[in-house]
Amino acid sequence: MDHWRLAYLGMRQIPRELSEFELATFFTYSPKERALIDARRSPWYRLAVAVHIGFIRMTGRTLDACKQVPRFLWAHVGAQVGVTPPDMGTLNALYDGRTDTLAHHQMLAYQALGFSPMAEHQRRYVTRWLKERLTGQPSRTELFHELKCWLYEHRILIPHDRALKRLISQAVATAETALAVALVRAYGAAALDVWGTSLAHPHGDRASLQQWLWTVPLRTSTHQMGELFDKVELLYKMGIHRNWPEACNEALVRYYARRCANRPASVSKRVAQQPRRLEAACFLRYALCAATDQLATMLRHWIQKSVNDVRRLIDAGRPDPETQMREFATAVKTLAADEVLTREALCQQLLALADAALNRRAPSRASLIRMQLLSRGRQARALLGKLVLLPFSAHSAHPVIDALTVLQELYARKADSLPDHITV
Repeated sequence: MDHWRLAYLGMRQIPRELSEFELATFFTYSPKERALIDARRSPWYRLAVAVHIGFIRMTGRTLDACKQVPRFLWAHVGAQVGVTPPDMGTLNALYDGRTDTLAHHQMLAYQALGFSPMAEHQRRYVTRWLKERLTGQPSRTELFHELKCWLYEHRILIPHDRALKRLISQAVATAETALAVALVRAYGAAALDVWGTSLAHPHGDRASLQQWLWTVPLRTSTHQMGELFDKVELLYKMGIHRNWPEACNEALVRYYARRCANRPASVSKRVAQQPRRLEAACFLRYALCAATDQLATMLRHWIQKSVNDVRRLIDAGRPDPETQMREFATAVKTLAADEVLTREALCQQLLALADAALNRRAPSRASLIRMQLLSRGRQARALLGKLVLLPFSAHSAHPVIDALTVLQELYARKADSLPDHITV
């Protein structure tokens, strides 16, 4: 379906303005539709059926008799079916209280376009479709528009918005119940209740644990990384990293976590038990994932910053090759200009200058950087000591995982050096 048509789906009345293109798209009739329209005996009824067909084609729902019909639409439809347009605002005067005729014309219109009211088996199918969509997109607002589009594409008359919202609410309630049951099986009802109540408790200088966990680090520093390590450690103690149900995927975790975070923790205590359990578990899970991601990013930035700082320090302290060359050339020029020196003495001093220049073996830039980094290993060792406690894993054998395993053993016995058989 073209994107510009989505705005008209489910509308209950005709817009006050329609472009020529839109009039031609919705209110131009095929030969089959013209035959159905011309079969009406009264010219007013031919006009009414034509309006019904165009409105259903535009919105996917039927037009009530009390809704306004703009004059420009009367004129356009009248020109299409060859009927002089009446001077009336609604269809009420045309039907004059004949509700059976109105319902019959509505039925003729949607049957001509291949539409039908939603049957019970279609309602069950829509419910299943909504559950599938909620798995990856739990937002009700977007789902509301997608449902209208789906009904139109499957030639099902779009019911009132209240009915659609009721369907979505029922599907959401069913999906949330299934997720809550899965979480209870994984962690137990008591643990979920404790998580829900703990989010409202004060933590340190923060008003609540929820606020502290949701706080984003402002800058890359060892203090901020230490706070992230504290968050990860607390969440691991709570056990949120274990047995997470597969039914609650990343999109659902993000949605319910943000719904919990956008509400004060004191208000969350008044939420019903089932959604509170679901939101609290998803919030803690999202906080754990966010903290580990932020920690990895900050650690990478900290390492890069440390290396860059050492590089600048080494580059500032290393002798400049151009300066050394100038000094050598100046010394040679001074010796050459000295008229007192004999040829033999001049040769000896030139040889001494050359030997001094050739024997000058400065350490490489990489070795100097490595030595400087090793001299600053106190902070790195402290960070690494906490980093190796995290349960890293890989889909296949990886040298980083092997290195972390070795470091875990070394830190466990408080060793301060690598074994001889370990190559760096």
